[in-house]
Amino acid sequence: MVDAPPAIVGGAGAREPLLEGATRTLLLTVQYDGTDFHGWQIQPGQRTIQGTLAERLEALVHHPVMPFASSRTDAGVHARALPVAFDTMRAISEHSFLRALTSTLPEDVGVLSVEERGLGFRPRYASVAKTYRYRYLLGRSRRPLVDRYAYFVGYPRVDLDAMREATAELRGEHDFSAFRSAQCESPSRRRFLHALTLSEPDADNVATLEVTGNAFLRNMMRIIAGTLLDVGLGRRTPGSLAALIAGKDRREAGATLPACGLTLTAVHFDGYPRLGKPDPAGAPDDDEEGD
Repeated sequence: MVDAPPAIVGGAGAREPLLEGATRTLLLTVQYDGTDFHGWQIQPGQRTIQGTLAERLEALVHHPVMPFASSRTDAGVHARALPVAFDTMRAISEHSFLRALTSTLPEDVGVLSVEERGLGFRPRYASVAKTYRYRYLLGRSRRPLVDRYAYFVGYPRVDLDAMREATAELRGEHDFSAFRSAQCESPSRRRFLHALTLSEPDADNVATLEVTGNAFLRNMMRIIAGTLLDVGLGRRTPGSLAALIAGKDRREAGATLPACGLTLTAVHFDGYPRLGKPDPAGAPDDDEEGD
């Protein structure tokens, strides 16, 4: 079902306002296969995660609902555990919400947990870091049971060691202008990457790139994945990424790899410093995932 324009709730001018009359805020942990969705954010005439959740929640609570997520994934991107908050004045138990959502949501969206949080809790403000995974399907053959969640590289040999060497240039704080979409509107291009790892191929011949950062620019993760793949295919050297970062030119970086290979795997509310993040009760940061 496609989305209708969102209901207007809360105070005027607030970016993630509190629902007027709300007495509770609940936090959902949402998992979804993003293949058949036009991303997270509600868009009239399009099937989106936010719109689907709003529709099902409104049917349960009988008042307007605006779900607020920690990240805004693009069309085709998946999520293993996306925190989503919503406000209500209904005294329905967390267990009852979980059962009702499990029975009414479509098969490509699931709610893993429901928990009570402080009134007005917003995961986007509270998060301190996010972890994404990009999966490369290696080898000469497609694998139909994997293709939906991995990018088929289509080359027989990929130098994973060279790719791992190149990740060292990306760790830490940098201006990631070369790794952002032309549609990115974030006023700051500086991001801090805490960790980058690349696994050995698994039983399905899939190698997984895992990146944890304080925030991500639009398409940043998929451009990093494409640039590192260039290294693995011998199109650029591991040491060339330092100059690429310094040059800040998107045209010099790798391709934006397809969304199918990308999954938001974790959103962290602790365990990392609050870099570039305001106080959780304050205004939101300039994070523009859209990956």
